[in-house]
Amino acid sequence: MSDQGKSLGFEPIALTGTERALVSEVRAFARAEPFPPSAESPTRGGFSRDFSEELARRGWVGMTIPTQYGGAARSGVERCLVISELLAAGAPLGAHWTADRQTAPSLMINGPETLRRELLPRIASGLCLIAGGFSEPESGSDLASVRTRAQKVDGGWRITGRKIWTTDADKADYIEILCRTSDSEVKHKGLSLIVVPMDAEGLTVTPIEGMDGERHFNEVVIDNVFAADDWLIGKEGSGWEQLTAELALERAGPERYLSTFPLFESFVQSRRHAAAPEHSHEFIGSVIAQQLGLRLMSLSIARMVDEGGSPVAEAAMAKDLGTELEQLLVDQLWVYRYEQIEPGAAADRFHEFLDINRLRSAVFTTAGGTNEVLRLLVSRQLGSWARSGRIRALGSPLAETVYEQAARIVADPDPAFRSVPRDRSDAASLRVFDELRTTGYLGVSVPEDLGGSGGSLSDALEIVRGTAYAGTSTPLVDGAIQAGWLLAQAGIPFPWADELAVVGTGSVGVTDDGTTLTGTVDEIRWPDQATTLVVPIEQDGKLHVATVELGSLARPATGADTAGEPLVRAVRLDAVPVRQLVPTGLDHAAGIETLARRAALARAVALSRALQRTAEISIEYAALRSQFGQPINRFQAVQAHLTRLASEAQRVAVLVDAAHAALGEGGDPAIDFALVAAARTLSGNAAMTAGRTAHQVHGAIGVTMEYALQRFTRRLWEWSAADGTSARWAGRLGAQAVSGDLAAWQLITGI
Repeated sequence: MSDQGKSLGFEPIALTGTERALVSEVRAFARAEPFPPSAESPTRGGFSRDFSEELARRGWVGMTIPTQYGGAARSGVERCLVISELLAAGAPLGAHWTADRQTAPSLMINGPETLRRELLPRIASGLCLIAGGFSEPESGSDLASVRTRAQKVDGGWRITGRKIWTTDADKADYIEILCRTSDSEVKHKGLSLIVVPMDAEGLTVTPIEGMDGERHFNEVVIDNVFAADDWLIGKEGSGWEQLTAELALERAGPERYLSTFPLFESFVQSRRHAAAPEHSHEFIGSVIAQQLGLRLMSLSIARMVDEGGSPVAEAAMAKDLGTELEQLLVDQLWVYRYEQIEPGAAADRFHEFLDINRLRSAVFTTAGGTNEVLRLLVSRQLGSWARSGRIRALGSPLAETVYEQAARIVADPDPAFRSVPRDRSDAASLRVFDELRTTGYLGVSVPEDLGGSGGSLSDALEIVRGTAYAGTSTPLVDGAIQAGWLLAQAGIPFPWADELAVVGTGSVGVTDDGTTLTGTVDEIRWPDQATTLVVPIEQDGKLHVATVELGSLARPATGADTAGEPLVRAVRLDAVPVRQLVPTGLDHAAGIETLARRAALARAVALSRALQRTAEISIEYAALRSQFGQPINRFQAVQAHLTRLASEAQRVAVLVDAAHAALGEGGDPAIDFALVAAARTLSGNAAMTAGRTAHQVHGAIGVTMEYALQRFTRRLWEWSAADGTSARWAGRLGAQAVSGDLAAWQLITGI
């Protein structure tokens, strides 16, 4: 797999106040009343020239077109936000879609000026439908093999050939034709893009009826059609580069994961009329988590384009993930087609959307390039992606420093530091614990006047990043991030420079005089390294914090989880003496929720960095491992596996980093529920897929103790079930989505 261009990657994105205000404005318009389900224009919500003109009057068509051509001169991100709102509402966008999405940006970059002045004002007015004449009967996804030819003649070109699967050609005003204007041994050379009016002599359009009875697709016969010189886009022979850029815009748009959103939303709303709505909460939450990650990827791509980039591989990655989600969504919802549900408008709307999408879902993963071909496109950049992963995964001096400490320990030639048998503590992680204590990092995020090392939750997460990327575990989640927060809320000082405190939750009560605790703590992690157990207690609905000396507990011998992290489970507290019992002034339920969100966010950060490194070492291994006389990364099946690993890691990282960034600068504000729940859900679910896929690439060596992979997959599997499972967080997210008419979309957008 060769590297091409810049390293593949997604930058985090935060919306400005202006962008958020635009979202609210469009949403108020789009949600004024529900749009009826439509199969008239797939992925675009329907077809209405009147509606396209109305959008244009509001400045929501041709948004990125300069004002001198009648456009609004807005950013690609703003256009992405507007389109997302309209798609989510099921608005009919088909009458201006391709012209606005693809042709206008291409004309602005490539010209010519005469064509800009001819077409751009019409596009910005919502009066121009341009069909994409790219595919041919025997070309499939191999657009470079087109046979349509354009012969140079006086004043222009004569074009002859056939196009197929040309969406809306029967309604279009123009067609953009990919044709061969010169011969070359390299098949993607000598291609050009030429625009032709649909009323040109020699064009014949024959609709192709789909299995849903609709006629979106068409075959277009081009018989000696004349096009003037200035209807050629850009330079002769530059068509392949131009088309690649156009396809990036086509593949990266929100329609690749939102064309089925009206179906999904109608299902969510129908749950109020279902017999057991809670059964679908986990499924709903899982879909929302995936869509939130895809939204961030789509916006990141739009920002790259705004800054002059050409994110072709990123667009292919997003399209692969998005259309697969759409296709699987229909499959998963189909089992609800004949469920027992209260008859009425909600049920009817859901069933109509489901029937429409059931019959068109087969094309989701083929339109715009089949997903299998797109994975091969992405695979060409995986080498540089893996090599630049450390910068992307760590991203701060603190994370880098901690990583270097942990990586040195893991690299120790002593076999004891590779990993350990089941039920034994990981020696490398225990040594990392000692390093963190020595360097003063155990108490990070705890105020200095309470014995901590200061800093914020964000700083603690940076340390989690570094250690997880090295394939080691730390006590920070159970220590400073949870126990430290509880102690700080109660104003209890603790000597973090020398000792470790860990949280213990479960069914625990305190005697009336506040001197002893009774009940069961679900688990205690790092029990041999910690001196103090910190237990949240409820008294009169308020949160109190109790501390207990771990040495005073009668507990089982220390074991270890799948990752080799030391712990004991189901520890009985039988009149255990309380060292301190202090009120916090916080509502107990709110305090426990904050505690859970802190742990979930930290675990998602750890999972995301372990996912990143799992993908990287799999890519590195596949480049070195030879079979049948060549590296295994040259086999398409392996390339597909590696691309999926990288794609899952990227989608998780984009979402987790957004949740981390939402904490803000230097403080520890309220943690956003939707972002954290989605990040925890997506990272946990991806961990299972990534572990399985990585071992498939590695074969037998991946399960051996001396090879690095096992350090990461053991942690992926363990962390996916820790601190509240992914299923639990998905269920909570789904329950929230069912609570209101637009709740699912509000969770995804944060607005």
